[in-house]
Parts: sequence; C-alpha cells; structure tokens
Amino acid sequence: MDSLRGPSRSNVVKILREYLEVEWEVKKGSKRSFSKDVMKGSNPKVPQQNNFSDCGVYVLQYVESFFENPILNFELPMNLTNWFPPPRMRTKREEIRNIILKLQEDQSKERKLHKDTCSTEASLNEGLEQQHVSSVSA
Repeated sequence: MDSLRGPSRSNVVKILREYLEVEWEVKKGSKRSFSKDVMKGSNPKVPQQNNFSDCGVYVLQYVESFFENPILNFELPMNLTNWFPPPRMRTKREEIRNIILKLQEDQSKERKLHKDTCSTEASLNEGLEQQHVSSVSA
C-alpha cells in the first residue's frame, strides 16, 4: 500500500519475496519459494497523500482502517481508494498527538502511584524495624 504513488513497485515486491524466503529458511529450517506463481504481488489503489511528509501518518491510518474495516476480498486488482474518508487525514496528526499525550499522562500517574506506594512501604518497614529493635533491647 503506497500513499505516494510513483514508479513501478515491482522491485519492492521482489525484495519482499526474497525476505520471506530467507525468513522462512531461518525460522523453519527448510527452503520455500515465494515466486510469482506461489504468491501474487499487488499494489492496491489506496488513498493518496498530497505531500512528501505524510507517509507515516497514512501507514498508521491504513493499519487502523484494516482493523476497523478489514479487507474481505483480496481479488486483484484491489481498489481501496474509498477505504476511509479523505478528511480523516486532516485530523490524524492531532489524534496521534492526543493519544501520545494521554499515554504520557497515564504513565506519569502510574509512576507517581508506584513511587508513593514504595515510599509508604519503606516508612512502614522502617517503623516495624524500630519496634523490633525497641522490643529486643527491652
């Protein structure tokens, strides 16, 4: 899925095929072909970016769309140009930013809670040790 359509992507498919063959051999200990006869390659039509800086944002949107609205028919040629509404991309960076800030806030709260819990436990242990020392000396 390429949001910045350009020259033919046949070289990308070739590299992916080679990668899969090596990965299979390393993981399975045997050889397997991922040739054109075994696995077709495709460059589906997908919503396109209009600049040179949004490719990562588009990849994230493709992943999100795949989970929200899975592709049910892999028949070629595949046309996903209407997979999600184009205006969705105008707010995508802000959505990602808000998710990151929320995660940061949640982690900060968890750290503070953990720190407070550890501090309370340390104080309790210290008090118990003092009681133990006092009762042993008496």
